[in-house]
Amino acid sequence: MSNIKKILLTICIFFALTTVNAQIFSWKNPNIPQDSLKKDSILISKINHDFFTKDTLDFIKKQNRIVYDEEVLVKNDKKRILGELNSKGSIIRGITFGNNQGSSVQSSMDMQISGKLSPDVSILASISDHNLPIQADGYTQTLQEFDKIYIQLNIKNHSIIRAGHLDLNDETTYFGRYQRRSMGLQFLTNWEKNGNKTSVDVSGGVARSEFFRMRFQGIEGNQGPYRLTGKNGELFITIISGSEQVYIDGILMKRGENQDYTINYNTGEITFTSFRPIYKQNFINVSYNYTNRNYTRFLITGSIKHKREKLKAGFSWFMENDNKNAPLSLNLSDDDRQTLVSAGNNPDAMFSPSGVETEYDVNKILYKRIFSGDTYHYEFSIDQSQKLYQVSFTYFGTGKGDYQLQQTTNNGRVFQYVGTGLGDYMAVRKLPAPEKSQVYSANVEYALDNGVIGTDVSMSNYDLNTFSSKDNHQNIGYAARVYANKTFRKNTWTGTPMVEYQVIQKNFHILDRINNVDFWRDFNLTNEFSQITQNRFIFSFLNDFNKTSSVNYKINYLEEKNTYKGIKNDLDAVWKTGKFNNLGAVSYLNTQSTDLNTNFIRGTVSSELSGKKGSWMLGGSMEHNEKKYNATQAMDLSSYSWKEIFVQKKVADSARTKLLTKLYFRGNDSVLDNRLKKMNNILGIMAESQIIKNEKTQLSALVHYRKFFYETPTFANNQNQDFVVGNMLYNQQLFKNGMRLQLFYELGNGQEAQREFQYIKVTDGQGIYKWTDYNNDGVQQLDEFEVAEYTDLAQYIRVYTNSVNYLASNKNKLQVALFVNPSVIISSENAFLKRWNFNLSLLSQNSYLKGSQVLVWNPFARQSDQLLRTQNILASALFTSNDKSGWNGSYRYTDNDNLVNANFSNEAHAQKSHFMNVGYSFTKAFRADWENTVQNVSNSSQVYESRNYLLQNWETKPKATYKLTETLQTELFGALRQKKRTDGEELLKTYEISGTLQWERTKTSVRAQFSFINNQFDGNNYSIVGNQMLEGLKPGKNQVWTLYIQQAINSFIQLNVNYEGRNSGDRTIHIGSMQVRASF
Repeated sequence: MSNIKKILLTICIFFALTTVNAQIFSWKNPNIPQDSLKKDSILISKINHDFFTKDTLDFIKKQNRIVYDEEVLVKNDKKRILGELNSKGSIIRGITFGNNQGSSVQSSMDMQISGKLSPDVSILASISDHNLPIQADGYTQTLQEFDKIYIQLNIKNHSIIRAGHLDLNDETTYFGRYQRRSMGLQFLTNWEKNGNKTSVDVSGGVARSEFFRMRFQGIEGNQGPYRLTGKNGELFITIISGSEQVYIDGILMKRGENQDYTINYNTGEITFTSFRPIYKQNFINVSYNYTNRNYTRFLITGSIKHKREKLKAGFSWFMENDNKNAPLSLNLSDDDRQTLVSAGNNPDAMFSPSGVETEYDVNKILYKRIFSGDTYHYEFSIDQSQKLYQVSFTYFGTGKGDYQLQQTTNNGRVFQYVGTGLGDYMAVRKLPAPEKSQVYSANVEYALDNGVIGTDVSMSNYDLNTFSSKDNHQNIGYAARVYANKTFRKNTWTGTPMVEYQVIQKNFHILDRINNVDFWRDFNLTNEFSQITQNRFIFSFLNDFNKTSSVNYKINYLEEKNTYKGIKNDLDAVWKTGKFNNLGAVSYLNTQSTDLNTNFIRGTVSSELSGKKGSWMLGGSMEHNEKKYNATQAMDLSSYSWKEIFVQKKVADSARTKLLTKLYFRGNDSVLDNRLKKMNNILGIMAESQIIKNEKTQLSALVHYRKFFYETPTFANNQNQDFVVGNMLYNQQLFKNGMRLQLFYELGNGQEAQREFQYIKVTDGQGIYKWTDYNNDGVQQLDEFEVAEYTDLAQYIRVYTNSVNYLASNKNKLQVALFVNPSVIISSENAFLKRWNFNLSLLSQNSYLKGSQVLVWNPFARQSDQLLRTQNILASALFTSNDKSGWNGSYRYTDNDNLVNANFSNEAHAQKSHFMNVGYSFTKAFRADWENTVQNVSNSSQVYESRNYLLQNWETKPKATYKLTETLQTELFGALRQKKRTDGEELLKTYEISGTLQWERTKTSVRAQFSFINNQFDGNNYSIVGNQMLEGLKPGKNQVWTLYIQQAINSFIQLNVNYEGRNSGDRTIHIGSMQVRASF
């Protein structure tokens, strides 16, 4: 294939895929550990970037429903389509249809390409596109946000063209820093002439995300989850995976279960691991991008940089504009647009009445209007003869609305009118305004002898509402700074004075942040920048003595025009004397503002004595932040003070043993009677140890205990604040790897979400749940939804509503995996022992209401106030056949016990089962098996009586398999099963006869199965428990059949055809699907 054809093919592939609305993925971020990346990924191995995909849990999978693998499956002959390019991946297109459902289309693509298109041009590409409609946790947003397209062309080693999902960030422009994601094109190039270097970076595309930064203070001993919100207070947002940066007290955290935190991108919740305990004094700062479907947003960025021997200069631009004439998920009426025109930049005026007239729909919460004179309010109604409205309600705060939440149903929440100013909600909706954000920046830096002098200038044009020209005089703002430093040397002394002045005009728009993440706290500000003209002067003098000691003094003067003045002095020192390493730092801030005057003192000191096998450290730190109102001299309640002393021991006497222990004592003061008084004292003990680490054994442990001593019991808020956070990891290989043990145990504290959810109807066959109107009232109740047994019945998904209540909790977790091979353990060549293998796996994860408990260490403890329980046990024994004996068998014990808290009630489901199979191979062509199962099932609900039941089940199933020819095989089995409800009258006896015929050749595989099922059922089959026992079938005679055909068209294209049918005595159901897969 010629080079021209290759280039054309690549361009065609890209433009064919750009119609897919997908999402960005790729910037350098420490949140992904290197060893978690796919080693065979072309992009990972070729580009110096980290690539992120969505975090996900397992989807619900049913035996009779095909769930296609999303991963790259097949590596094919790369010359067949793309010549000498390296290719790997698959493309899937499919359709499903039936007489009990509408048709639906499935599509999936995973492709990776690398190689040279010509001697001067190379390509790297990664393309992913899936239309699977369900996300983890049953929480569903727009799935196209997780598709990915990325193509990169490298041209002559100095130019790069990138297309698809781009990660754009600028960390060098002082007033114009940003991080964004877009779908578009990026061009980078650089050249050098006579030692002068010039670089250009230009990009343009469509942004489907919104950037936001959220900060909050930690809750003592609460590991989370903490909820992230949108910039307008949206409670339920989808975080762009990999876009977050998490700081605690100014330190960047790492993502991962064995790192600092985990994040659920679907629900926007962040949880900190036991490796990073959370305290009240922790200030947490999280920046992230989240999906935005309000308007089409265009993003254009770029920069030009030039560097000479002593001169650096640059110019950059950032333009992010919403197209007000192209709303995406918004439906704006003419009245809505006029509201935005009149609102100007005032967000409090951007509300519109939310009632929309609609037809009656059982799947919706609808209201009728009740008139009182010229005014009206809404009242819930299911009367189809009335004129009905669909209404959305917005929370304004206690006593600031007209409606109160009355109840929660399957379809959503029902609100009740309680009178003007007597409720919390109003029947209005927030109107998102289209925005325009532009920042242009220039910088120049000139190198002096041992120093530099430079300047940065930026101008912003930020329009909060492009529908309105009312407040356009507020759009333009500017910022500038000038700085210089110079280094002086004499003998072993080095001194570096630095001076800087900066001004930020009140209308300037900050894209991300200018200063460090804790700048606002360092200066006792509400925000880093509050749209008030800001002047700042900085001077520092760093002194270094023989590279062993240093002293740095820094003074900051910060002024917000007519409202705030602050002076901050910092002194830091590091010095080394013999085996002692010493560190000291002190900071004093004095501020005067319109309302408050503050004094903020911080200090820390430590001394470490190093030895051959570790070190001892002694130190202390303190903070005293006093804030007083000018008018009354009353102390602000956010004032605080604390002091802490500690002693720490480190041990590292060998490569396999490490130990860190720390004992500290802390005193906390809070405002009481208009002064700072002792609130409590804390005794803390921390130990972290890597006890053993070698080829066969790994043992490590971490524990952190905090004990609170309150001055008065009322300060404890009737809840025990003591907590323990820790974990233990143990991996062991014994008896020449004949026994392998993996164990992880974790203790923690946090909060558990009490979620409300509802069921939403989706395309036929694309859901998970089905609805059965058991009480025939035409209204969907939460207890009438179940997991669908067949795809044509799966018409609903479950989503969480924007109401979440969190409860303080104690948590524990235990994971165990044990593998045993007896023949290896005793080094035996005995043929009988070699046929045995034993496995044990256990997962127990629990959450308990905290109350007065410090911890719950027992992972199997059951308590009445338990909020969450996931306990899964699997034990199995396998006995395989060999050449001398045809006997084989297996035993499997499973114990699943789960408790979930949703809609403010608990529901528990438990299932224990014993399975045993004995088989014998008479010949290579004929074998017989006898499968037996005993099972106990229980379900209990605090709210719904219909979901309470106890079942005792058993089944026996003899089976014969006969291989007629090398390509044809048949299977026949009969089954007798019984399901008996022990707390009711329901009883099911089932007789089943099934036959299977399978034919396989080189390129073709055909499998057909027919089952005759006779159900003898006593009791009410039209109920939750009846459906559970009958598994979606009906009493009496049932027939179920399937036909599956797989045909390889050629070496890289495969056709799959699947047909399912069933009949329960009335109507025959037919379901068909067809799928084409191309593998590269």
